[in-house]
Amino acid sequence: MQPTRKRVEVNLEELDQIIDRSMHTPLNQSEGQKLKTALHVMAERLSWKRSTEKTSAVVNQPAAGAPVEEPNTGEPAPSGHGRHGAAAFTGPNRVSIAHATLHSGDRCPECRQGKVYRQKEPATLVRFVGRAPLEATVFEMERLRCNACGQVFTADPPETVGPDKYEETAMAMIALL
Repeated sequence: MQPTRKRVEVNLEELDQIIDRSMHTPLNQSEGQKLKTALHVMAERLSWKRSTEKTSAVVNQPAAGAPVEEPNTGEPAPSGHGRHGAAAFTGPNRVSIAHATLHSGDRCPECRQGKVYRQKEPATLVRFVGRAPLEATVFEMERLRCNACGQVFTADPPETVGPDKYEETAMAMIALL
């Protein structure tokens, strides 16, 4: 809990008048004190370390002025969006899907000048089904890229693959577990 502070009323018009007068005549004691107090209040407000009530209730925060020790593992923190990529799933069924109309070396249908070549990484879709306890299938759709215009052509996913990553059976199995 933060200590209670004395409330300071800051009248901006009065402070503007004091600053305008100080350009022509020196400040008197009370005007100088008002400016000093307003400046300190603003500096204090800018330096507040804000934390939510929930965080302070859950996490033991170190005493003020105590050094915070960071664990040093020697490795940089991993970057990314926090989701698992298709390569992270071990043991899923993998289905490779070739492009329906294009093959590596064909003319680009967009620019008609370059040729399309297979990309190193296929486009992937991961789909989960609720079977003992979960079964995942990774669909690897072939991607072809034109060497002239840079357009990428991806194979269409099978019609049996729905738009949802988790089927209703997978959601039911997760709820049961």
